[in-house]
Amino acid sequence: MNCNNVVVSDADTDDAAKEDLFDDGTVEEDPDDDASSLHQLKSMVDTSKTVQNGGTGCNNKAPIFDTWINDFLKEILPAKETMDVNGFQVLTSQVQSVRQIFKRHPDTAIGFRPKNQQIRKAYMDALLRLIETLCQSPEKLSDDDLSNADETLDDLIDVGFKLDWLKTKLNEVSEKKKMGQSSVARLGTMEEELQKLKHMVLDFEAQLQKEKAKVLAARAPFSFKDVVY
Repeated sequence: MNCNNVVVSDADTDDAAKEDLFDDGTVEEDPDDDASSLHQLKSMVDTSKTVQNGGTGCNNKAPIFDTWINDFLKEILPAKETMDVNGFQVLTSQVQSVRQIFKRHPDTAIGFRPKNQQIRKAYMDALLRLIETLCQSPEKLSDDDLSNADETLDDLIDVGFKLDWLKTKLNEVSEKKKMGQSSVARLGTMEEELQKLKHMVLDFEAQLQKEKAKVLAARAPFSFKDVVY
């Protein structure tokens, strides 16, 4: 079966990308919005798979679209020195962390198929940021943080990452946060009760001192003058 590359114009590529990736036609510029960037990246990967020759099953992406993906990734992934670890180009500062992931969980990326190194790097960066999020104190994580972490994890699993171990840790962090919130509420109630008890003890001690004074006075004998005068 012969397959020909589909010719896609700049206008068609931009329109298709905007329809699939953005509601307002703009690229999200917030570097901290990991969930949003990952959703956009996943949409691009899915969109690239649909650029085929008349639905014949050929998977030859149009050159213009492929270039557009690379340009987008260059915007969210500034060029820095990288090293290859298990098929992923990662920053030198991330090498040790990535090695530890694959040493402890060698099947982590067993189902991850994209070959584009920038796409692979983007997903690995998302995984590392997710792990960093879970390393924070549960007290400092908001409900939105945990919700975004859950969405990011789902996206990573959808593209082939095997992350049952990370799902378990995310659930543990969520439970710890709930336990912490409940404990804080109980702690506040207990502190209020303790303050009330402390005031009661102080009042009781004052009454006790008065009673002691009465006892001492009752036991004190009269002096000669007291009797005579």
